[in-house]
Amino acid sequence: MKKIALLSMAGLMVLLFAAGCSDDSGRPASSGAAAAQGAPSEGTALNGKGLVIGVSSQHLSNDFNRGLVTGIRARGEELEVELIMANAQGDSNKQVSDLENFLARRVNAVIIAGGEGPAFGPVMRQLAQAGIPCITIDVTSEYSICNVTSDNFNGGEQLALYVKNKLGGRGNILALDTPGWQSLIIRLRMLDTVIMDYPNLNVVQLISIPTNDAVNNYYQQVRSYLQANKNIQAIYCSWGLAAVGAARAVRELGLTEDIFVVCTDADQVVLQEMLQPDSPLTAVVGQYPLKLGSTSVEMAISAARGNTVPQEAYAPIILIEKYDSKAWFSAPAIMSPEESWRELYPDAALD
Repeated sequence: MKKIALLSMAGLMVLLFAAGCSDDSGRPASSGAAAAQGAPSEGTALNGKGLVIGVSSQHLSNDFNRGLVTGIRARGEELEVELIMANAQGDSNKQVSDLENFLARRVNAVIIAGGEGPAFGPVMRQLAQAGIPCITIDVTSEYSICNVTSDNFNGGEQLALYVKNKLGGRGNILALDTPGWQSLIIRLRMLDTVIMDYPNLNVVQLISIPTNDAVNNYYQQVRSYLQANKNIQAIYCSWGLAAVGAARAVRELGLTEDIFVVCTDADQVVLQEMLQPDSPLTAVVGQYPLKLGSTSVEMAISAARGNTVPQEAYAPIILIEKYDSKAWFSAPAIMSPEESWRELYPDAALD
């Protein structure tokens, strides 16, 4: 299996529209070149007083998603907006119900903090028809006014190039994923894009499972797979908790010298795993969830006020390498695990 099968998700890549009004179809209408100028309008102070924003979280089981909520709450308080928070606990059906509740309550704007994007299409269309702007985080949709995300294209490419270089352009890769998240789809697509030029590199299996009890479930899946399939040299994980489970399986099977693990998401548990001397987790693309969360609030308030917002807003990434942070990556924000901990978790003690 040379390429990861993602064609079924191609419909998610519809270009986003940027204005707060809707056309007769319910899709947000484009405001033209002005939409690229960002928010709020020049000279306009951003304030959310009197506004109500519904915030839908897919789950809060890792530092990334908890960081989004922390950033949303902090910026919401600063800008005096009322936030209605909902946690779907990994259940997409519940997340859709949460969004339907926001629609019924006629909130001024909605923030969707991640999740299985295709599941939200019908309710997001209803929100657009009702004139309620929807800001997404890591969810691409034609009904999203603005998608706030990290640069997953660059992050996925950097991680894939790292794998290619570390393997010397030859080897078998196990890929780990969870279904429905657009940011994860992009990261896996970038792996596919890189290895297509190297005929001796192959993704031999994709394991995709839901987010519930992620570490234990990925551990069990990877352990079972590796027991039956010995010829694996690298494990490419589209998110962090998958890598923690995979690293534990590799270590327990005594394969640390034979297999290395990489991932996106520098959660505390990911960095703690990475810092263990015998951990096979050697490279991580870290994100800034606080910035993603705070930016989503700014975009939601601005859209609710009738200002134009960008179709997509990007937060930076950090590239983290366990042994030699200058050896593999080309991007400028390169750190050791210890440096990235101090950057991302300045108030948390490193065990």
